[in-house]
Amino acid sequence: MIALNTERLTLIPLNADNLKLLIDHQKGLAAALSLSNSEVFLDEELRHALKFRLSKLLADEHNYLWHTNWLIVSKEKNCTVGGIMMKGLPNDKGEVVIGYYTFVPYQGNGYMTETINTMKNWLLSQPDVMYVIADTEKDNLASHKVLEKAGAQLFKETEELYFWRFF
Repeated sequence: MIALNTERLTLIPLNADNLKLLIDHQKGLAAALSLSNSEVFLDEELRHALKFRLSKLLADEHNYLWHTNWLIVSKEKNCTVGGIMMKGLPNDKGEVVIGYYTFVPYQGNGYMTETINTMKNWLLSQPDVMYVIADTEKDNLASHKVLEKAGAQLFKETEELYFWRFF
């Protein structure tokens, strides 16, 4: 199984079975991956996003790395601290869109900056990837700070969102 490692974290791409466990039975996922059972809460918006990722993964299981949620695991605590997902294969401009979340008890520890740096470096080393894109709600100041720390540049905005790019 592929995984990406940093000094403090392991990023694990979830196959369809494990993504279903994350959505419906987190204790089962912890057991399946030999993780400490940490109580984390998936709000309805995140659960909806994960179910959408699962539908995309099931439609293209061969390319599951590009459609799934990658679990962010603290090596020290052996528990899930958040996740990062790609929203599909690179488009014709070489863009890959990512989304991410950190569970509340683990926010403010630099985990997401570390994760994004690792994932963007891995993505930009893949064939056909020229840019890594992240979109954030305009009022999500913590996410803006993470992306700025990781070296993203703001390049576009809509009424509700900012779009950031790594290249």
